[in-house]
Amino acid sequence: MVTIALPIEARELDNTFLDKVQVTHNGMFIFPSDEEISGGDLLAVIDYHRLHIRPKYLRDRRYFEGQHDILNRPPKAAYKPDNRLIINFPKKAVTSFNGFFIGTPVKIDSPDDTTDKTITNWENINNFEDICSEVSKDSSVYGRAYFYVYQDENGQPCVINCDPLNTFIIHDDTMAHRPKYGVQYVYDNQGIMHVSLIDAKVNRTLLMNGSSANYFDQAAAVANPYPIEPIIEVAENDERMGMCEDIFSLFDALDKAMSEKANDVDYFADAYLKIINATVSKEARKEMRDNRIINAIGDDASSVDVDFLAKPDADETQEHLVDRLVDYIYQIANVTNMNDEAFAGNPSGVTLKLKYQPMKDMADTKALKFKKALRDVFQCVFSVVEKTDADAWQQLEFKFTQSVPQNLLEEAQAVSYLYGKISKKTLYSQLPFIDDPDEEIKQMRAEQQADQQRTGNLVQQYLTDQQKNGGDTNANSKPATSPDSSVDQSGQPNRSTNG
Repeated sequence: MVTIALPIEARELDNTFLDKVQVTHNGMFIFPSDEEISGGDLLAVIDYHRLHIRPKYLRDRRYFEGQHDILNRPPKAAYKPDNRLIINFPKKAVTSFNGFFIGTPVKIDSPDDTTDKTITNWENINNFEDICSEVSKDSSVYGRAYFYVYQDENGQPCVINCDPLNTFIIHDDTMAHRPKYGVQYVYDNQGIMHVSLIDAKVNRTLLMNGSSANYFDQAAAVANPYPIEPIIEVAENDERMGMCEDIFSLFDALDKAMSEKANDVDYFADAYLKIINATVSKEARKEMRDNRIINAIGDDASSVDVDFLAKPDADETQEHLVDRLVDYIYQIANVTNMNDEAFAGNPSGVTLKLKYQPMKDMADTKALKFKKALRDVFQCVFSVVEKTDADAWQQLEFKFTQSVPQNLLEEAQAVSYLYGKISKKTLYSQLPFIDDPDEEIKQMRAEQQADQQRTGNLVQQYLTDQQKNGGDTNANSKPATSPDSSVDQSGQPNRSTNG
């Protein structure tokens, strides 16, 4: 069965402004659950996102890409060193954390074998592991990210990640704050805004043209083939704050401190030479530069003062500031500093776990948000995939394996100790190198059956050989010779026999 989003007749948005949209402290848009949004309210939400939320996201992206504020500061005088060093910690923090969080792909497991195969096939076709990685990265940079499930031209469900700079969700005003509308907007090269407004039933394409009397003109409407609105949010946390949201001032301070240290290096390289009580000609100055020798002669040579001008050295203070800034950045970002002295030598497994604990706690919190989004993704996918239970998404299990250094010997000993005390599936799921516990159990059973078959064949072959030999174990040995009764032990004729 192929499911294609078909064009339908849908009522256009009311050309009114009801002012019923609320904005929460964490940037969520709330709209009454029992009403349909009007054109004026939709435009108000888009304008708020464009003017208040999008600029913050642009700053987040700019810092992630290494375009920090220090590059835009007013230049110093031409004779002063003016280094602008960028310590791109936002990129390091996001990359390190997401490598830890989702560097090992999420294990998605279903109790039904057919569903398992469907998931694996769909993931491979859509490069779902890569999409999950990109969504996770965007979530860490901006505080939220989005999956978008859609039908391709062949009627097959596909998924992509959407840019938070022009995508958002409007939630209803119930206690659960369920997604009510998904919105995407973009301007074309003629300045016309194109808007996609998606709810659980209809996907509308709207145009905002300055020459129209309406807030929006509806260009098209197609049926939504999924049971829910298919733009699915992944929040980094409840506050929807990016990883670096509250430490941009520390980044700026670190950039400034390192730049000033570089300026000091340039200053000492270009220090001024002072010569007091001596007259030095132009030719003599050139000779001094070339030969690096100063020769003060004359009656007053003893009073000549030759020295370099030097400002007070604050290197120790600068180093202390840099160390403090780096330490605070790692602490507040909850990212493990691999250059920490605790990692010197060969630290124990307990030490490693303690150092990784803050990052693991943050990853566990994010995993809860990610699991909810993944369930919504597969709710959409299973609703249109043939030969798959539409409710199979409810039984899915998701396992996130953080990239903490593992002691495989300890884990193997734990598995050996727990063998027979818990189920094999639970036991094998604890091992990081087993991707699919069900498949591993099947493989072990297949190997056991093959070993049993091989042993049975050997036993059968042995019994067959015995039957061919008549059951005599000495059948292949030389028969024993009976003693000749006609001679005695010395070889002489037996008298009793002859007589």
